[in-house]
Amino acid sequence: MKHLFQRFHRDIIGIIWMAIGIFLALSLWSFSPADPSFNSIGDGLTVQNYCGYFGSFLADLLYQTLGIAAWVFVVAAFRMSYLAFRGFSLERKGGRLLWASLLIVVLASQASLLWPQKTFFDGQVMVGGVLGFYVSKSLISVFNYVGVSIILWTLILVFFVFYTEKSLKEWFLVPKALWTYLWGVGDRKFFLFGDFFRKKAEGLGRGIFFFKKAFFKEHKKHKEQLHNQIKSLENKEVHRRFLLIDEKRDSIAPQKYLKNRLKENERKNLPKLSFKKKKKISLKKKVQRKIENWELPKLDLLEDPPAAGRGINEKEVREKGALLINKLEQFSVRGKILGVKPGPAVTMFEFKPNADVKISKITDLADDLSLALSSESVRIIAPIPGRNVVGIETSNSERKVVYLKEILATESFWDESIQLPLALGCKADGSYRVVDLRKMPHLMVAGSTGSGKSVFVVSLLTGLLFRHSPKTLKLILIDPKQVDLAAFSKIPHLCMPPIRSPKKALGALKWAIREMEKRYRSMAKFGARGIESFNEKVSNLSKQEFQKHEEFNEQLEGRAIAESYYYTPQPYMVIVIEEFGDLMAVDKNNVEQSVVRLAQMARACGIHLILALQSPRKDVVTGLIKTNIPGRVSFKVASKLDSRVILDESGAERLLSRGDMLFLAPGVSKPERHHGPWLTDEEIQAVTTFCIQQAEPDFDPLALKAIEGTGGGFDLSGEEEVLETEEMDEKYDEILAFVASQREVSASLLQRRFRLGYPRAARLIEVLESEGVIGPPNGSKPRQVLINEMK
Repeated sequence: MKHLFQRFHRDIIGIIWMAIGIFLALSLWSFSPADPSFNSIGDGLTVQNYCGYFGSFLADLLYQTLGIAAWVFVVAAFRMSYLAFRGFSLERKGGRLLWASLLIVVLASQASLLWPQKTFFDGQVMVGGVLGFYVSKSLISVFNYVGVSIILWTLILVFFVFYTEKSLKEWFLVPKALWTYLWGVGDRKFFLFGDFFRKKAEGLGRGIFFFKKAFFKEHKKHKEQLHNQIKSLENKEVHRRFLLIDEKRDSIAPQKYLKNRLKENERKNLPKLSFKKKKKISLKKKVQRKIENWELPKLDLLEDPPAAGRGINEKEVREKGALLINKLEQFSVRGKILGVKPGPAVTMFEFKPNADVKISKITDLADDLSLALSSESVRIIAPIPGRNVVGIETSNSERKVVYLKEILATESFWDESIQLPLALGCKADGSYRVVDLRKMPHLMVAGSTGSGKSVFVVSLLTGLLFRHSPKTLKLILIDPKQVDLAAFSKIPHLCMPPIRSPKKALGALKWAIREMEKRYRSMAKFGARGIESFNEKVSNLSKQEFQKHEEFNEQLEGRAIAESYYYTPQPYMVIVIEEFGDLMAVDKNNVEQSVVRLAQMARACGIHLILALQSPRKDVVTGLIKTNIPGRVSFKVASKLDSRVILDESGAERLLSRGDMLFLAPGVSKPERHHGPWLTDEEIQAVTTFCIQQAEPDFDPLALKAIEGTGGGFDLSGEEEVLETEEMDEKYDEILAFVASQREVSASLLQRRFRLGYPRAARLIEVLESEGVIGPPNGSKPRQVLINEMK
């Protein structure tokens, strides 16, 4: 029930406001002084008011208080209903009721001022009601008649502007627009149903097909009349048949416009109004190499780690262990060390305290132990989850580098059950850690400058390239700094160019949402619960079944855009956002909504997020984002507060720089310490060059439109719609005639009017602009039509 109300609540509110308006109108219209009310007992037999006793009392109250101004309440109620049906937020429009109430009071006062002796209903109701009478009377005693008139008319205009939220200039244009519309409708009806209708009336009864055939036959005759009009325009300066509204385009001769149109019509021997060009409307396709025989990069592209490896300095470990026990005993903390786990950057001592030692007493000694051990940082894990010991991590005097090649050479990285392996690095005990991004299913990475965050993100992407071809993995890279991910700008795994503008980034996220919705629609079509199951089902389609789905999708062209679906295997998609905080600073609400929606829903359809940011502030890492992105990595941050934001506990502020990090896995209460992998710029270049040499990027055309803000992010068709002008002729004439009869036009208007898909409607808009029929884009407003239909 709650779901239904949330879905249809605007319609419900609109219906309620409409009912209120109808009830008020009927009550006021059928008001009778003889009915029982506050001022009359009535005959006690019948009530003449259509709305009964309640309507009688309500109408009497409104009339006696406000007079004829009470009818403004009816107008306000119907307007609220209209706003609700149109989808406006009534929470933000609630202030209009206040302005409507003030407007009613001022109108009642003005009515009493203009007609002080005027009454209605046999003298029972004053024209402005009691309230209007006393307000005007009080003002007259101070400002006199002329002053009160000025004040009231001023207030009427002010409250009217506030109530309608439209300027007076816009209201002054309404009569002109209404006249233009009525004049255009009359002119079109005369053109379509004049002499032609009388001559062909008998043919109309045979159906719309014969009407259309007869119309175009008549339209062919009309072409000869256009030749005569052109000659008249060339010899005499007469009023233009096509009025160019934009003054900047006055230099374009209308007869030239007509000549070009007729010339092309004669060439095709068709009575059409379109402008034919050999130039294609669709984006020019790039010549791309086939990736059927894709070869994955080899580990030889990465440098071998030093032969010395990461040996354990046993002497240093024993000395630190003894020093640690002595220092703890100085603070009355007694116990023993049960184990030691040396890592590349830190060594963890497993310390078991005696039964009489409180855990809180140990955690408060981090700074004292750091001083005693001459350690750069000491981190205490009290206790280690699932064990009865306390972990004390101290930094090594000599740090070892963890090379990416070492992790990629492990068996876990090539495990077939891990489809999206992320090479996290080396754990505190020296073992390598590889996780599956599918199971996380999203990752957030935080770290201050110099902590190793950017190198870590690059290493994750490089590792994915070793496992996936462009057929099985697509990437969306958002890099406002234009530096960290620059090496990946031409790899064939990209479905759009790397994005550096926050505005384009928002368009890319919206396109990803539409892609997610289409994938879910496709999975539902084939009864699959995940992208792996979907790919398996569509891979096993027979040739006949494949052709059936292909033909059905072709039939969906030009219909509702929410119907198309995939019937071929789809790759995983990873969206990497560097400097996520910069995007949130530009447009927090829209970016947060897009990221949260992807994080909530995109897992099953194979779309995953990797967000990287420098400062994990609360206004950037909001509660919704944290809830839906359980996998988090934190390098060294500036403060305990930042650590709590990203990891829900302190500790990241005590990390070392250059790769030292904490990883909080989904479903785990305590983060684990790792050391991130390292790779050089030369290694990155070698891997990306190997991929680029095999194939060029195959950017999704709708994704390109999305990041450019031309509508691709709101299209669900999934394939580029290749349109040439020859293919558009069937509807272009009809659309051109319709556009010429309008004052403004947009792609969405063409969609609704002619049942087109968005790509087709958007490209038609581009054609109309190139031919001078409509003006350039005007922000979010519709485009202005520069010509009127021929009279």
